[in-house]
Amino acid sequence: MCPKCSAPRYKKKETAPTKTLWYFPIIPRFRRTYRNAEDAKNLTWHANERVVDGMLRHPVDSPQWAKIDHDYPNFGKEERNLYLALSTDGINPHGIQSSKLTSWPVMLLIYNLPPWLCMKRKYMMLTMLISGPKQPGNDIDIYLAPLIEDLKHLWETGVEVYDEYKKESFKLRAMLYGTINDFPAYGNLSGYSVKGKFACPICEDGTHLIRLDHCMKNVFLGHRRFLNTNHRFRKWRKAFDGESEEKRAPLPLTGDQLYQKSLYVRHFLDVMHIEKNVFESVIGTLLNLSGKSKDGINARLDLQSMGLRNELRPVKREGKRTFLPPADHTLSRKEKNILCKALHNVKVPEGYSSNIKSLVSMKDLKLKGLKSHDCHVLMENFLPVAIRSILPENVRWTITKLCFFFKAICSKVIDPEKLPTL
Repeated sequence: MCPKCSAPRYKKKETAPTKTLWYFPIIPRFRRTYRNAEDAKNLTWHANERVVDGMLRHPVDSPQWAKIDHDYPNFGKEERNLYLALSTDGINPHGIQSSKLTSWPVMLLIYNLPPWLCMKRKYMMLTMLISGPKQPGNDIDIYLAPLIEDLKHLWETGVEVYDEYKKESFKLRAMLYGTINDFPAYGNLSGYSVKGKFACPICEDGTHLIRLDHCMKNVFLGHRRFLNTNHRFRKWRKAFDGESEEKRAPLPLTGDQLYQKSLYVRHFLDVMHIEKNVFESVIGTLLNLSGKSKDGINARLDLQSMGLRNELRPVKREGKRTFLPPADHTLSRKEKNILCKALHNVKVPEGYSSNIKSLVSMKDLKLKGLKSHDCHVLMENFLPVAIRSILPENVRWTITKLCFFFKAICSKVIDPEKLPTL
């Protein structure tokens, strides 16, 4: 119940089933954390024990962290103040057995901790659980109200906490450093539109949209605007939408415009989620898996409508199925067997990943039961090896570079000078 108006902590709708909200207060849990001497010491790792050599190993190495400490010196000089990240997404608690119930856990992560502890179960704080027949959608801000109230109190006023490591009391403050989500949840939390004609939160009204009539999808091909003005891709026509790109990249909204002036980046996209989607699309297209492949008769017809890749146009045969000319990435059954066998024979040390052999079906020539970490390991380490004898050089190198890109941005240590090249 709200202490001011006695209203319940969840939103009621007359036309929709009521959701249930559980809120687990965060302030008492922060107090208990500092009552443990070892935990209290670990919470100052970012200030006392990190390596300072210009490399990116932890959020504390980012320009955003330094800007916060500069803009709010009273907050930054107290090394025990907390930098928090909020993460939420929908899950089905009953797996694939039922789709009538969805739950949205809301987690808080503490970035004061060293990177090997940030994601440990002990320090991942479940603060809310939103349960109901449908996802909260754009109303999620209403359900987050009690958590937001506590976070505002921790930022503006702070609370008295006893530090068991230093044997003293101090005023603890905390700030929300950012959120971690997939793209749909990012739209709900940020308030941006991530669907329809203006789905890009950076381009907004300048989003470049093409509607594919046969695939019945929106395609956003304006990404070449973000390249350097002399980049060779800007002049490539047949590889993209048939036109050269002369436009400049739009400027994203500043922190002042969004009332978050000290945050360069407010919402972080979950790279493991993106990597899983990319891997499934790549492997699904190579193995021509039903429902997973990005190549098919509708895609070929859309290429034909755009006047691209005329050599790939579907060929209608009288009394027979429509023939799709093979593309550079098209594999024969023998080549599919070689790819699957290469992955089927992979052996890894215990604890490195799940058993890759169990994920490969040699009978159906497909991969099944993939988890995010499985896709992470396959994409970054084994896919470039498995394709090196079965694909033309141009396709092989394109996929290999994509794999190396994910491996570089998922490294434990990142050189910021190499990021523009990536």
